[in-house]
Amino acid sequence: MKTSLLLLLALALTLVFVIDADQPVGASTGIPDTFEALVIPPIRSLQRSTKNEPADAGSIIRDPFFLPAPPPDTSEAPSASVVQAAAPPQLPVFRILGKQEDDAGWAVFVSSPDKPGAVWVVREGEDFNENFRISKLLPPVLIIKNTRSRQSWTFNIGKEEDEY
Repeated sequence: MKTSLLLLLALALTLVFVIDADQPVGASTGIPDTFEALVIPPIRSLQRSTKNEPADAGSIIRDPFFLPAPPPDTSEAPSASVVQAAAPPQLPVFRILGKQEDDAGWAVFVSSPDKPGAVWVVREGEDFNENFRISKLLPPVLIIKNTRSRQSWTFNIGKEEDEY
C-alpha cells in the first residue's frame, strides 16, 4: 500500500517537472504573465456602520466576528445587610369538589391532580394528603393549613345553601 502511494507521488512530481521544463528558470516577480488578464474584485475591509447612517441593502457589510459588548459587571459582593426573603412554598393544587352537611357537621370533598382518583372527605380538624389539615370549615370559608410549614390558605366554598 505504501509502495503504490510512493510510486503515484513520484509519478506526479515527474509530470510536474517535465511540463514546466520548457520555461526558463530565473528571477521573477512571482506573478505569471496571464495574471493581468484575470479580473479579481478588490478586497474591501469590513466597517461597522452606525445606526444613524442610512445604508442601502447592497452596501451592508456584516462582520461575522462581531459580538456585542458584554454588559458591565454590576454584581457586588452580598453584604450582611442585604437579606433576600425566601419565597413561600407553593400550595399543591387542590380542587374542592363539594361540601355536605350532616348530623356530624360539615365535610368537604377535596381532590388533587397529583394523585388522580384520590378524593378526601374531610371535616374540620382532620388531616389529609400526608401533611395538610382542615383548620376551619364553616361555609363560606375553608382554611387548609400545612402541618410542616404552618402556612395556611383560605378558600371560598360558597354559602351554606350553595350547591356544587
